[in-house]
Amino acid sequence: MTDRVKEKRRYNTSLRQEQAGLTRSRIVDAARRLMAAGTYSTVTIGDVAIEAGVAYQTVYATFGTKQQLAQAVIDLGWPHVDAALGEFEVARASTDPRVWLRMVGRVTRRIYEPCADLVRFMRASGDPALLARYQRLEDERFRSFQVLTDQLHGGGHLRSDVTPSEATAVLWAMSSGDWYSQFVFQRGWTPDRYETWLGDALIRLLL
Repeated sequence: MTDRVKEKRRYNTSLRQEQAGLTRSRIVDAARRLMAAGTYSTVTIGDVAIEAGVAYQTVYATFGTKQQLAQAVIDLGWPHVDAALGEFEVARASTDPRVWLRMVGRVTRRIYEPCADLVRFMRASGDPALLARYQRLEDERFRSFQVLTDQLHGGGHLRSDVTPSEATAVLWAMSSGDWYSQFVFQRGWTPDRYETWLGDALIRLLL
């Protein structure tokens, strides 16, 4: 009898945890849709609750504040980035600099295709914590291109009329979330087309 009671309790606990996880996911998905489509300042916890189909109090109980909810939206939007950057590290082992620059196109596409909306949201939020997080991401991106520029320059691959600092700036600017959004979302390019164009353009500009 005692064993059956314990098993029932474990089942109920697992069920509650599963339901809580599903509710959390619904709230995060709803917040992402609203925040990415509108502006951070105008979206309220109440809006998110209605969009997610849950009670207003449930959102507060799960996340506490709108800023914490926004941070959760961002946290869950980047699980693919490490794998994408890993591809780039593999490509840099090649002796062909064209492989490196075409991989910039591929990795940029792979990063932004699932989350360009989050990049725009962070930058446009006006929230100091989110803006600081966006700036850290941009600083890390810039530093990664400095490493690639050093490799291009050290191997004698850069064009004679392009300095290493200029090459880093070109790589950083052209692989930005803004450019991806403008070409793909505003001009209707496919992600495949953008990836190919970016790699080819970087080769023409830098090598």
